[in-house]
Order: sequence, then structure tokens, then C-alpha cells
Amino acid sequence: MQHVKVKYSEKPHLKEGTGWFSRWWYRRRVKHDNRQYNHYDQQRRTVTLRFLSLLGIAAAILIYSMVMPRPSSTVSTKLNQEMAFGNQGTNVALTKKIFNDETGLLELHFKFTGNVDDSITTGINMKRFKLSFAGDRYIQNGQSEYHIVATSPNTMVVQFEKLKTNFQDVRVSFADKTIDTESIKTAANDDESAANKQAKASDQLAIIIINNDDKLPTNQQRKVLSKKQLVVAQTRTNIQEHEHNIKENRAAIKEWQVAIKEQTENVRVTRQQMEDMTDKERSQANETIASYESKMTDLKKNISDAKTDIQSEKDKITHLEKQKTRQQHGQLNVPKLAQ
Repeated sequence: MQHVKVKYSEKPHLKEGTGWFSRWWYRRRVKHDNRQYNHYDQQRRTVTLRFLSLLGIAAAILIYSMVMPRPSSTVSTKLNQEMAFGNQGTNVALTKKIFNDETGLLELHFKFTGNVDDSITTGINMKRFKLSFAGDRYIQNGQSEYHIVATSPNTMVVQFEKLKTNFQDVRVSFADKTIDTESIKTAANDDESAANKQAKASDQLAIIIINNDDKLPTNQQRKVLSKKQLVVAQTRTNIQEHEHNIKENRAAIKEWQVAIKEQTENVRVTRQQMEDMTDKERSQANETIASYESKMTDLKKNISDAKTDIQSEKDKITHLEKQKTRQQHGQLNVPKLAQ
């Protein structure tokens, strides 16, 4: 197929005095070649536009992959999910996470619990906990900074500064350096004790993963808080938790009181119907009444226990309010962590 580079109409015109057939043939060729030129010209434009579109898409994908976080195969650790570490029965849970995607500030809150009640923290020695950090596209030392702040006897905050805003994930590993007395070797140790120690090795670390995905809460107003601010904020959180417990206990008391009224009404109706019952039916009715009364006794005990818990929660709030006042005046009284 002949490729027309120049429009036929732009070529030199016919000489003067050309016959009618030559003029007709010339006009026919001009019309045909111009149509052919326009066809090829349209093809060139289409190919050029497609090529430029592909280049634009490739450039957009490249820029997007550089700016936005890439998909990660790791899964973020759920909030308040307890993870055991060490061999002393200690657990750690991620309770809160905040990310400022403009400044690269990532704030993580952790809570430690042991085999005892949360309010009893004597079994937790935070000075022996060691933290290490890793992650995909995580900026290492010299470019990013992190601060570990103890905010109460069993809570901790880790602040990352100048973190790469398009990081994929950050992993915080917890290790308990407390000596495991069961793993101490003596001359009498056999292979079985060594195997037991090796089996416990998997419990030494707890790795908490924070993915930079759509589920990561962002707060562009968040700034680096001082140790005093973090400690006071944690105390406020503790107060709010106790207030929530009081609210739940009061709601439960109301429901139990309604349940007691229902059981009392059941007893009244059953006794009223006993007048028209046979001896066998009365015996069964007495057993039913005894069951109702037993339930009422349990419900009254629940109410009594809940009222005791409410008073205990109020005492804790009073103590925390005084503690918060001291903290606002600089008396933080929190554990000093080994760096």
C-alpha cells in the first residue's frame, strides 16, 4: 500500500491549457489521495495518543507507588488483643494507635497484664521488658526517632517521630528478660529439661504489627506529647474506665431489681393458685416457689456485690483524681524503663 506523505492538493497544479480529461483525472486523483492521506494521518494520531496515554498511565503508577504505601502481606494486630511474651505469664496488648500522616508521627499505646487482676501490678516489672523495632520500609536509626514512655505501672506509650509517611508496617517486639528459673541447667539436667526449654523459646517474644492501611486512625493535628502530658492522659483514661464500670454496674443493678420483682410476682401468683391444686400439684408448686426464691437470693447477692464494686470503683477514682493532681504538678511517679 502506498504511503502518501504530502497531500495531493499541495502538489504543483496542472499546466495551463490542459484538456478536460486531464483536469478530470487530476481532480479525481486529488480527491482520492487526500482521502488516503487523511486516513493515514488519523491512524498516526490514534497511535500517538495511545502511546502518550500508556506513558501517562505508567508515570501515574510509578508516582502512586512512590507516594502511597504498597500492599503488605502482614495483618495488623487487633486492638486490645492480649499477646503473651516471656515465661512469667505476662501479656501485652495494643490499646490505641494514632498516626499523623503529614509529620510522620506514630503513637502507640500498650497495656501489660499478668496472671493476676489488672489492679494488682506487683507481678509486672516493666524495667525488665525490652523492645525492638522492625518493619518493611521502616526508616532506621539516624533518620527516624522513637521514644518509650511509661505512663503508669502497667501502661506504656511508644512515639515514632519522622517516620516515613508511606511506610508499609512497623513491628514492635516485646521480650521479658526476667530469669526463667525452670530453665537453669545443672549437672543433673537431662535432655528432657533441655527440650522443655527449647519448647518455651517460642514464648519469649510478642510481635505487634501496625500496618499503614485504611484502618490506621489518622490525626493531622496530633503532635509529640511530653512525658507529663502522656502520663496525665493515661490517668484520665483510667478514670474514664472506672466511670464506665460504675455505669455498667448501675445498669445491671436496675435489671436485677426488675428481675426480682418478676420473681416476686411469680411467687405471689403461684401461691394464689395453690388453693385449687391437688396435694401433688401443691408439692410441685412449692418446688417452683423455692426455685423462684433461690433466684431472688442470687440476684440480691449480685446487687450487693455490684454495689460493693461501685464503691470500690469510686475509691479508685478518688485515688486517681489525687494522683492526677500530683502529676499535673510534676510528681509523675511512673516506672523508669531501661533503654
